[in-house]
Amino acid sequence: MIKLNKSITLLILLIINCNLIIVKADAESKALDIINRYRDIGRYTFFTTDGHLEHYPDGFCGGIEDLNDCKWNEYIEAVILLSAIALVVGAITLVFGIIFWLFRCIVFGGCHSTHGFFCPRTKLDPDIGEGYTKGRVFILKIVTLVMVAGCVAVFITALKGNSSTTSGINNLSDTIFNKTSSILDELVQISIELNQTKYEQFGERDEIQNELNQIIDYGNDIESKGETVSQNAKDVNAIRTKIIVIGLVFCVMNAGSIGVAALCGLPKMARSAAMTLVFLIPFMWIVFSVHYPINNVVADICMTYNNNTGNVEQQLSNFTNPIISEIFGTCQDSNNFNSSALKNLDSTVTNLIQNATTSTCDKINDICQLHFPRYPNDDPAEVPYNQSVLDCPSTVTCGNGTIGIYIFNSTVHNFNYKCRVGSSNCGDTSSCDASNPLNLMTCGWVNVSSVNECSQGGCHYNNTQVSNYAQDIVNFYDILTSLIEIWNEQFVPLFRCSSILSFIDDVQTIVCVDEVNALDLIVAPTAVFAILLTGLGITGVLGSKRFDSKMTVKK
Repeated sequence: MIKLNKSITLLILLIINCNLIIVKADAESKALDIINRYRDIGRYTFFTTDGHLEHYPDGFCGGIEDLNDCKWNEYIEAVILLSAIALVVGAITLVFGIIFWLFRCIVFGGCHSTHGFFCPRTKLDPDIGEGYTKGRVFILKIVTLVMVAGCVAVFITALKGNSSTTSGINNLSDTIFNKTSSILDELVQISIELNQTKYEQFGERDEIQNELNQIIDYGNDIESKGETVSQNAKDVNAIRTKIIVIGLVFCVMNAGSIGVAALCGLPKMARSAAMTLVFLIPFMWIVFSVHYPINNVVADICMTYNNNTGNVEQQLSNFTNPIISEIFGTCQDSNNFNSSALKNLDSTVTNLIQNATTSTCDKINDICQLHFPRYPNDDPAEVPYNQSVLDCPSTVTCGNGTIGIYIFNSTVHNFNYKCRVGSSNCGDTSSCDASNPLNLMTCGWVNVSSVNECSQGGCHYNNTQVSNYAQDIVNFYDILTSLIEIWNEQFVPLFRCSSILSFIDDVQTIVCVDEVNALDLIVAPTAVFAILLTGLGITGVLGSKRFDSKMTVKK
């Protein structure tokens, strides 16, 4: 039974995972369709091209490869002019609506039943008399209710798009802020570790600390400003969200009022709602005009500028995108992201590591040159020969890549002392003046497998000459190793292109998938909403008389 439950659980998880993958792929496909659709929209400039209407090229800032070549005034105008028609329509609606209601009873149809939209007085139709036929009133009500239903549908869609846009903006701010904070926390931790006393013997330590502190201070300043900008963006976004929600609610309520007026025969309600729409219809066109160019710019940023547009492989991190090429261009040829500050720090740390390596190798070379007279069979009567303390490989030069050979693979020859005269026991120096080296001789030579073992107590004799050398070498080596580890394992990964571009891909998902889809759920519905409200405004005006049963023809 337990195995069955586990199998069922795994199956459910697999199904959920597959569904998530399908949903994600579907969202990416929709976003790509939207981006391609925006790419095909023609853009024009007029004021920045000496009063000539000229077509503006596709892509961000005209698809240029270097942001320094961007003519920002032309690009901004081309984007803003995308909303020009909608703003003009909204302005005309507002002006005409005000004029219409000011002259409603004088010019536009009067206040009683008529047979024409511009008839100021009542007319008599010889066939039906005064008033409107029930068939025409019924058709008007059906048309009104259909448009009200359409308004409810686009209201729900726009509301969802507005909510998703808000979430996307907040997610983008949080993602960028969290990444910045994470990097700064790591840099602070590295700075704390480098502040240990064991690194004081290296002169570049202070220089590294200064450069790290400059980067940290700069990062803190960016983080602080970024947090302020992020919070301001969230505050503005919250205001935007509330304004749009309130406007959408008012619009759908007015649409509903005209629907209720049609169902219940309430001409005054239809008239009041139609009058209110004079201001709500321009509001919807303004909402459309604000978000439409924003989504166009987002689509520009997300597009790559090659001949493969339209493929799912399009990525924001593609280096054909001039924004990415400008900021992360060095990643195209290597896996390391470089800036001037990072290059300086990298150079300083490289020098420090090299100097630390040189200092360690100097210690090793000193012990490689260290020799003592060794007496065969520990017999002072024998002729001594020079015995090296460390077996240094003759074919290897000490350096960053070979230093480990000296530490872990070179044999140490340790020894003790005894008096030349009067002592037969190795290590016994009581029968002579041990402060005078001429009274002593080496004895009891033993092999210790490595410098590292010697530094850890493997050199058992009370001979500080060998053990101190070994301890100094290993101490330098440990400091060098920890320094390299801090740099390679903690600092370098922070600025690897693979790490930074994965972060960019996270941003891409938010901007180029979530936000593109969300903004499209505002742009298209608000345009449709404005058109439907315009239609309802007309039916509301017509219904202000036709929904009155007293103005229906009597037969």
